[in-house]
Amino acid sequence: EISSFFSHPSSSPIKKEETIMSFASSLCTFLPFTSSRSDKRVSSLKRSSVHHRVRKSCNKNGNSCSPILRAVTNDDDGQNREEENEWTSTTFQLDRILEVAIKAANEGGYIMRKFGSEGADIVKTKVNTRDLLTQYDKEVQDIICSKIKSNFPNHRILGEEDVAPGADAAIKATKDAFIPKQNKNDDGEDPNGDYVWVIDPIDGTTNFVSGMPLSAISIGVCSLETKEVVVAVIYDPFRRETFHAIKGRGAFMDERKISVDNCSKIDDCLVATGYAPTEESSRFLLETTTNLTKYPVRSIRMLGSAAIMLAWVACGRVSCYIEESLNAWDTAAGALLVAEAGGVFTDFSGKEYDIFTRETLASSGNTEVHKLLLDAAGTTTTASAQR
Repeated sequence: EISSFFSHPSSSPIKKEETIMSFASSLCTFLPFTSSRSDKRVSSLKRSSVHHRVRKSCNKNGNSCSPILRAVTNDDDGQNREEENEWTSTTFQLDRILEVAIKAANEGGYIMRKFGSEGADIVKTKVNTRDLLTQYDKEVQDIICSKIKSNFPNHRILGEEDVAPGADAAIKATKDAFIPKQNKNDDGEDPNGDYVWVIDPIDGTTNFVSGMPLSAISIGVCSLETKEVVVAVIYDPFRRETFHAIKGRGAFMDERKISVDNCSKIDDCLVATGYAPTEESSRFLLETTTNLTKYPVRSIRMLGSAAIMLAWVACGRVSCYIEESLNAWDTAAGALLVAEAGGVFTDFSGKEYDIFTRETLASSGNTEVHKLLLDAAGTTTTASAQR
């Protein structure tokens, strides 16, 4: 209603401004800078204080005006920095999507904290005995989907737990989720909406089963038309950290703006990696790790959750993350976070990430470092193909 109101020619300028200010005030109480953290560690963190002001930007003749959101950030060095974004109907839509995604992730995260802190029982295995499923994977996904459907009944949802095991099934499900709908409503709107929610309810299930606090909820929201990820939320319920981004507006952990590290030499890089529960992926891990140690890199970490590793690249805790054969729900949210934090995400040929990318190479963006990482992965991929 708000977006349509702004575009209505009969709306008075005074009422428009009042509505803008009211909506901006409600936004600022929650998005995108409120913290979901409740533990005492919060008080020890230095965080940027962010304030919003709304003003009107008019053309030089003063005939038309559009609302502008100005974020004033007080950085750790005490310097004020201002960023402006023009408010359009898409702005309001993406803000609302982010709000719902964060709330859904928090509700699902409560279940993970309550039942996963001491470990969880395995309901069944998927591809093999290393690919696990608990009762809470489906429960958390159902909570998230319920929240989405109650707010955006026409949006599409691609959830991991609705897809059969295996890479082929994941590839097909992802392609099907982005097929343009042929049937239109009378008003010309697509009955399935303009967005696709790509969800991993518990990324890092093996850690979750073992009671290791290294698993997360990953929610990436994509434009159906462009297939680009436009909203991202990764919620770590055990550290109570919410990583989030809207395309073009930067990446955040809770209310603090984040960025990738400034690693410019391969031997200074802390590299994260992992592997899928397949023989091919295991071989890739061993051979790539061998290649990396020959450089050498500073060290290598395997955390067991693609979502967490991508979020940690985005906030600078690790320099890069490399893994092959990941699904869309593993990477969608993390890919946007890395890009908005100033990093680079490509496949092993150097092609920029899209929702169908399965090879993962996310780095802080240094050209020389990224090329060396590509070489490490590419050598392994070439050798595997020759077999």
